[in-house]
Parts: sequence; C-alpha cells; structure tokens
Amino acid sequence: MNRAPIYLAKYLNLSRTKAEKSVKFLMPFQSKIQHQTLPSQLRRRLLAGVAGLGLSLCATIGLSQQNLPSMGEPADNALSPIEEKQLGAQFMRQIRASMPLIRDVPTSEYIQILGNRLAIASGKSTELDFTFFVINDDQINAFAIPGGYVGINVGLIEAMDREEQLAGVVAHEVAHVTQRHHARAFALGNQYSIRTAATILAAILIGQASTEAGQAALAAGMAANQQSAVNFTRTNEIEADRIGIEILTNARYNPTAMAESFDILRRQNSLNTSRGALQYLQTHPLDENRIAEAKDRAVVSADLVDAPQTDFQLFKARLSVLSTPDKGQLLRTYQARFVTNPTVETIYGIALLHLQANRLEQATNYLDKLGEFTTDNPLIELSRATVLEQQGNLDASLALLEKLHENYPERFSVVEKLVELQIRQRRLSVAMQITKNYLRRATEPNPLAWRQLASVQQQLGQQAASHESLARYFTGLNELGRAQSHLKLALQYVAPSSKDELRLRASIKNLRGIPPSQDSEDAANSEQKSK
Repeated sequence: MNRAPIYLAKYLNLSRTKAEKSVKFLMPFQSKIQHQTLPSQLRRRLLAGVAGLGLSLCATIGLSQQNLPSMGEPADNALSPIEEKQLGAQFMRQIRASMPLIRDVPTSEYIQILGNRLAIASGKSTELDFTFFVINDDQINAFAIPGGYVGINVGLIEAMDREEQLAGVVAHEVAHVTQRHHARAFALGNQYSIRTAATILAAILIGQASTEAGQAALAAGMAANQQSAVNFTRTNEIEADRIGIEILTNARYNPTAMAESFDILRRQNSLNTSRGALQYLQTHPLDENRIAEAKDRAVVSADLVDAPQTDFQLFKARLSVLSTPDKGQLLRTYQARFVTNPTVETIYGIALLHLQANRLEQATNYLDKLGEFTTDNPLIELSRATVLEQQGNLDASLALLEKLHENYPERFSVVEKLVELQIRQRRLSVAMQITKNYLRRATEPNPLAWRQLASVQQQLGQQAASHESLARYFTGLNELGRAQSHLKLALQYVAPSSKDELRLRASIKNLRGIPPSQDSEDAANSEQKSK
C-alpha cells in the first residue's frame, strides 16, 4: 500500500483526493528518472527534487510569504550546462507525455520561427538549442525550463493583439533561460540542503506548466503557491524584463511591446474574478514598478517599422479552430465579426471551419477573399491545396504544392504536405528524395521529417534505413533510449562487419557519450578479431 498520500494529507492538511493526485503525478517522474541513462549525481538530485516536490505540489492554501535565500552563487557550481540540458530534456519528455500539446505542424512552425528569431537576437542561440511549443490550455500562462524549452498556452496567445506583444512574453522567457535562472535556483544547494534546492527547482519546472486539475503535476495545485514555494524572485523577473527588452530590440521588434503585454495581462487579471489570479502572474509577479520600468527601458529606434501582422493573425485563427471545444459557436462568432470588421484572422478562421466541415465551396470562397489582404502566403496556399485534394483534384493540388516547395524549401509544413501527396500517389522514391533534400538543406530541420522519411523507407522495404531514421527522430526529441533501441534494431538488417554496421555501432556509442574516435577504434578492433 502506498502511504505517501496519507502522509501528505496528514501533514499538509490536504484532502485525500488532492494528496493522491499529487503522488500519482510524481510517480512517473521518479520511475522515469530512475531508469534514465543520466549521471548518478544528477539522478540523485532529480529524485530528491521530485520527492521534495510532493511537499509543495498541493500546498495551495495557507502558505505564508517566504524569504528565499540569495541566489548569488555561481550557477555552474551547482548545475552545469550539460546537467541543465539533461534536466530540461527529462522534464520535456514528461510534458510531451502528460500535457495537451498543439501538434499541428504549421502552428508549431510559426511559434518556432518567432522563437528562433528571438533566440538569435539573444546572442546565445549558438550555445543553446531552443524549442518552443504551444499547449492547448485556455489559462493565460507561459513558462521556460532548462535546456531552452519554452511553452506558451493558447490562452496567452489569444490574449495578445499583435505579434510583438506575444514576442515580448516569449523574449522574457528566453531571458530566463539565457540568464540561467533555474540553475541559480539550484545553486541554493550550496547554502541549504540539496533536497531544498531540488524542491525549489522542481517546483519551478513543473509548477509553471499548469493545466486543468487531473492533468498530472503539470496541473492545478502548483500555480497557487508559486509566489511562496516556487518564487521566481523579483530580481530574476526584473533581469528577464531588461534582457527581454534588449532581445526585442535586437530582433527588430518594438520594445514597448513588453510593457504592452504587461498591461494586457493586468487587464485580463482584473476581469478574471471568478478564477483567481492569472497563472502567469502567479509565476511571474507583476506590479506597477515592473510595468513602469519596462516602459522606461524601451527605446524605439527611429528607423523601426511596425511588424507585419498577417502571419500572426493566421496563426491565431488556426489556433482557435484547433483548440475550440465548440466549432459551431466559433463559426457564429467569426461570422458576426466578418459583418462589422472583416480581418485576416476572421476570414481565415471561417475558411478553416468550412474546410474541416467539408464545405469546400464555402472554404474556397473565403480563401479567395484573403487575396484582398495578402497574396501567396504559404499557410493560405496550403489550405487551398487541401481543398483541391479533398475535391479529388490531386494534380492541381500537387502542382500548387510543388510551386510552394520551390519558394519555401525549408518550410516543413510545405514538405510534409507535398510528401504526403506523393505517397498517396505511390511515388515513394520521389517522396523519399524530397524529404532527404529538406533534411540536408534546412538549417534546423523539424525532427518529424525523420519520422516521415522512416515511413517511406519502411514502405520501400529499407528496414535498416527506416530504423536509423527513427533513431534520428528520437534523438531530435532527446529520447536517447528510444533512439538507441532503433539503432540496435537497424543492426539486425545489415551485414556483419559492413560499413553500415560500423556506422550504426558508432552512433550507438555516441549516444552513450563515448567519443567517436574511441568508438571507431573499438569497431576496428572488433572487426579485426572477427577475421
């Protein structure tokens, strides 16, 4: 019998239900950490943090204001960049498994492009690999975890009016990563027990990513005790504001957008009387001084031009259609807006809803209306290609996608759709070549391209290559255990002592952290012995 819920209920004065939910969520973290190929010291730290997290997870009521110790210790002494990356990858795996992520490729592509623009502007993009993702949650929230992972809730995106305001929030989260605020929190272990430090860090990592109750520990209870039990300090918040404004400026966004986003959050918070304080404000305390300081720091360059809003409006419309629980009501809302103020967001939203309902003629009519606002937009043209495909006009759809591919060869949203249509027409070799060309040319290829390539290779009977591509896919997600498994499966389909076998064994050892030179020597010795 697991007595942990009884202890949590007794000592924290929680209901038995809340205590059981806390422990139920923590168990996958403990199990996954125990079985991960992590350095033993980091594994002990993670387990200590997860164990300690149980004490803060559901203590949502009655916590008094705490004065956390200074975080001035050098971050590297407590958590190295490599350990920080491993820690972030571990939590990101749990987020993928536990949270309702928006997995639509065009939507993910937009937020990744916007995030990459800000990451490059931070000057740290060569040191950190950033991953940006959207969570299907109407709560207004955003968060960052170590290793460059930044999550944004649908609710926060919908609250923003312009792209630069969303960029202001994302820039703030990028700054938390580049300034290594999580590692600074972990540095508390130099002054207090490692259990205390890990508890604080684990709470930061999990507590910010809140969803509805029952969605595991990335859920309800944490948000309410952030100010005390987790507490991104005011110092860190002010620093993230300052660095975030610099990032906005370097990315050629209007830096006043940071203060504008704060004003929106404060206004939304005042309207949120029935649900308590916004989750974002519980993890990122906001007061008049922060808003005033953000306004004072923003210096607008004379040659700065306003950011175009077409892509942002298309992104918001697509996100609303993907996340709404009531498509009929959303269509009525868009139609009412269209009568009074026909915007790109409204028109595209109506077109998508008609497309999803297979009302293809109406979808085409509204896609045509978008020509009054913009031309040759890849997202609009992708929707038009989908209409043609559903109408059975595969040749016209293919011609449109090939034209898009010529203009946007590094857009995986285009590549994915083009490859899907080539597969549908059984042009497997062509589909494979398109995917390989994308993977060679793209600066930061989407890992999903490896999965799509693996599917094509499997259909062509190339089993070893298919498993190797799946290994590359899981490596891109930092799922190194699963990557190793597929490399081992690939070994079953190659000739002993062949170049393919040597390459695959080298890849396996690289995933285990063994230098390539040592691996090559081991493989050569093994081959010599076999002779």
